[in-house]
Formats: sequence, structure tokens, C-alpha cells
Amino acid sequence: MKNSVQQAYAAGKRAWPDLTRLTIEEYGAQIERLGTLPADLERYGSDIYLALACGKAEPKALRILERCYFPALSAQLTRSGFDENSRKDVFQQVLLHLCAGPNPRILTYAGRASLGSWLGVTTTRFALNMSSKVKKGRALPADITLDSLVASNTNPEARVAMEKARPIFQLALQAALDALPERDRTLLRMCFVDGLTIDGIGSIYGVHRATAARWIASIREGILKKVQSVLVLDFGLRASEFESLVFLVKSELQLSLRRDLGAA
Repeated sequence: MKNSVQQAYAAGKRAWPDLTRLTIEEYGAQIERLGTLPADLERYGSDIYLALACGKAEPKALRILERCYFPALSAQLTRSGFDENSRKDVFQQVLLHLCAGPNPRILTYAGRASLGSWLGVTTTRFALNMSSKVKKGRALPADITLDSLVASNTNPEARVAMEKARPIFQLALQAALDALPERDRTLLRMCFVDGLTIDGIGSIYGVHRATAARWIASIREGILKKVQSVLVLDFGLRASEFESLVFLVKSELQLSLRRDLGAA
């Protein structure tokens, strides 16, 4: 690992030659704190180098961040409907949020994706939180709703039985959410908490909307499979009962996603 850190540090110095204050000891300590994997370090070690310099409030690093990353972020916000004044406000607040204070948030960047992608997600979520355009309780886009996964009818007897099973459903759902990788949690937060469409998510990650739609569909399918597995194996629920249960609590499912992911 020591050689990986040295190579990544050297890559950072080559990528950002104007940043001369950062020592290899500081860089190595940051990698240890973050727990960055060698493969991620090889890909994004220079991005971590820049992020660490920004977190240490090095003026040149902050100017590099604005010069190299803000134009793409500005275009991204423009596509999301933010005007010039709104974008300026967002960037001022993002800089304060990420690079100021005793514990700058940019120091949490661990190189699991490119710094540009990480900044894109962070900036968009920050912008949406600032914007009055996104209202609490906004309806989910039809093409990524979870409702389409469940049965649309059930009989009264099953309804009574499933009402009693709501608590175990919530336990199973929480277990499924806790087991998600961070990238999947981020995608779900953007979808269910921030209200981004698949076009917006695709724009952030630089992929076609169809790819973003497949990501969301795959994640929600995995959640339901995990929930079903827990209910069937641990609580002895039949498959038909599971479908009826999901239908009955589908509103709670969306509320749970917003509550649990939004608090993450």
C-alpha cells in the first residue's frame, strides 16, 4: 500500500504542479483515514490530492477547483433550470459547504468515483435543497415509480392479513436499505429524496437516460428481492402474500425510502 500511496502522491503533483504545500505524510495520513482501496487510489489518487489541498484551504487549490470543475457544473445546473444568479449563489454556498469550517466536507471525498462526478452529485443535491422548485412531497416521475412493480388488486382477506404484517415489512425494508452500496444509496436519494428525473441523473453521471433508468430499476428490483427473501425465509410469508403486502404498503415504501435515505 505504501508504494501505491507514493505513486498516487506523485500523480497528484504531476496533475496539479502549482500545489506545492501538500506533503506525502499528509497525503498518506488522509488515504489511511479515508480507507481508499488501491484500485481507486490508482484511478483517482490525483483527485484526492486536489481535494485534500482544497480541504486545507490552499488558495491555489480553490482556484483550480473553480476553473477546472465549475464550468461543467454550471452547464449541468443550467440544464436543470437554474439561471445565472442562482448558479452563482449555489457555487458560493457549495464552496463554503465543502471547503470551509473546522471539518470541510470535501475531505470526505475518498476516490470511489471521479472528483467531477462527486462534485456533480453534491452540487446538484445542494442546489435542489436551496431551490424552491423542489417541494416536499413532490410526486415521483411515473417511469421510475415503485408502484409498477406490485400487484394492483388484492382481496379483503389478504388485505386484513397483510395489515398485520406491516411491521415485519418495515424491518425487512430497513435491512435491505442498510445493505445497499453507497453508490446505490446516492442514486436512490437523488431519485426519491431530491426528486431528480432519470434525465437529471443521467446528466450528472454522464450517461444516457436509458442507462440511468436501468440503474434505478435494477436497484429497486434488488431491494424488493431482498425484502422478499427476508420475509419468506425469516417470517414464512408466501410469494402471493408478499405481493399483496407490497401493494398495501407501497405508500409507506416510498415514505420509508425518503425518510431513511434522506437521513443518511
